[in-house]
Amino acid sequence: MNPLRLAQLEMFCAVVETGTVVAASRKLNCVASNVTARLRELEQLLGQELFAREKNRLLLTPEGRLFYQQAKVVVDQARQLTDLFSEGTPKGVLTVGALDVALKKYLPDRVPRLLASAPGVEIRVLIRPTDTLERMLMDGDIDLALTDGPIEHPMMGSAFAFRERLAIVLPKGQDALQSGQAVFLFNTDCLYRRYFEAWLEEGGVGGGLIHTIESYDVILACVEAGLGISCIPQSVLSVLKAERHADVNVLYPDDLQGSDIYAV
Repeated sequence: MNPLRLAQLEMFCAVVETGTVVAASRKLNCVASNVTARLRELEQLLGQELFAREKNRLLLTPEGRLFYQQAKVVVDQARQLTDLFSEGTPKGVLTVGALDVALKKYLPDRVPRLLASAPGVEIRVLIRPTDTLERMLMDGDIDLALTDGPIEHPMMGSAFAFRERLAIVLPKGQDALQSGQAVFLFNTDCLYRRYFEAWLEEGGVGGGLIHTIESYDVILACVEAGLGISCIPQSVLSVLKAERHADVNVLYPDDLQGSDIYAV
């Protein structure tokens, strides 16, 4: 069985809407014989007469009226698809995966500008750790990642976005790390946590409990209360200190590794 073709539906709808084959051919910029042939093909394919033919007149049959109701929807949707990108402005869905530091420092200025310049774009922004972002990129689950980089892959390109420093946060009045202090850190899949734990081990500072808390607000509150120390990205800490008016001591050791954030 031959499939229905869009041209057949367009010509059928044009005849219904204009009233004659000649008028339909003018509307579609084709010869009348082509319209007639497509109508015959359509009726043969459906096994139904869509028009009653009386003295060169075409009158819709009940089956024709029913078919027109459905065919009109298909033709209109096809026209919408054709016009989808005709305005010359970007359209579509852009899914961005980002580290939490990118949401604090990089994206707040850029997302509003993007949406203002491309109102037809729907944006989705997800917070994920580095390892998850790389996997999502490879699987095609996101279009863009703001993550530690650069990522070297033959199918991907990357551009430097910004550099993130890591801050050691101490209780007020404490100027240096002390062995045995409790440490408050983000989840174990956080790359910055790994950097800080390696830094503590290399410096021989440690021995205290390491608490895992997936909230920088709670982490900072614990440090303010004198319960221990933490390592927080500078962009996150600057926002938290402004919001909470946190009274803590902050160090930026030169040998504590930060990271370059890339758009991949």
